[in-house]
Amino acid sequence: MQNYLEKTNISKFDQELKDYSLSNNNIDDEYVGILKGMSMAKITELINKYPDYRYVELTNSIKKEFNVNNVVLGCGSEDLIIRVNTALRERGKIVIFTPNFYRIAETAGDYKQVRIDYNVKSEFVDFGKTTFDKGVKGVWISNPNPMIGKIYKKSGLLRLINKYKKIIFVVDESTIDFNDKSNKQSVISAAQRLNNLIVIRSFSKLYGTAGLRVGFATGKTKLLKEVEKLGLTFPVNGVAEYFIKTVLKNKSTITNIRKRICKHKASLEKLLLSNKNIILSRSVTNCVFFKHKKILTTDFTLNTKDHKTKFYLENRQDFDNFKITFVDTGLETLPGERIL
Repeated sequence: MQNYLEKTNISKFDQELKDYSLSNNNIDDEYVGILKGMSMAKITELINKYPDYRYVELTNSIKKEFNVNNVVLGCGSEDLIIRVNTALRERGKIVIFTPNFYRIAETAGDYKQVRIDYNVKSEFVDFGKTTFDKGVKGVWISNPNPMIGKIYKKSGLLRLINKYKKIIFVVDESTIDFNDKSNKQSVISAAQRLNNLIVIRSFSKLYGTAGLRVGFATGKTKLLKEVEKLGLTFPVNGVAEYFIKTVLKNKSTITNIRKRICKHKASLEKLLLSNKNIILSRSVTNCVFFKHKKILTTDFTLNTKDHKTKFYLENRQDFDNFKITFVDTGLETLPGERIL
């Protein structure tokens, strides 16, 4: 193992640091407490009966929590991406702000990409002089963007949406919950009054239920009714429905987990910044983004006075010619997670 990072002078390192990430193995001790009220008898009951295929209780819980008028469920946000693109392709060309989640591009047909320019020192990005051709009928924007950790300001995003009223804007907010200012940056409330905006949210990230595959879309646009008619790829099962409803009732637990994620992220960033070869890119998501002045080709170790952290280079992926190397940390308090 080659040591690319020289020793640092940090005197104390948070031994309880956990590396939370998009891979969502972030099983927080407090989160486990949510399961206490879920007895084996209850689980057996849910397994043995068909779920309510109207999902009345689940959709009402979501409507109440997120203050929205309508909800279209999906088997995770990925299912909604596929269904939304199926409906959008019938209308015309699609534009995707890249880099972005591969499934969006994979199901968009012959799409056009708009590359996002950003400054590593800022958590915000802007649209600049972005314009769209007449044939464009749909635009995908992930906000925050999970591939670079940046976010568009709500005001700028709404200006763009209002400028192009004949284009359906699909804003994927799957990673917005990690931002403690998410309520101020989200456009989910605007989707309740605008006719050309759909917002997608996921329970796979902060809510820690990636294995249950539940997400939802909301908006006033007629396109969403078409998406609903396409139907779920797979029904939401009874256990998933029950668990999501239970999670939504535990607001304090989710808030506490968000605070710990922000704290641990800050600790990890401080650790990386202690080395002069590291350049951090500011991020509003749970992921840490950094560049090393040297080209990293093997695993590396960062040593502090009282702690040693290993970094394992996992794989390198190309998102529309935007290359990202995923890195696992060797933190012993929790199974290694991804930083980028």
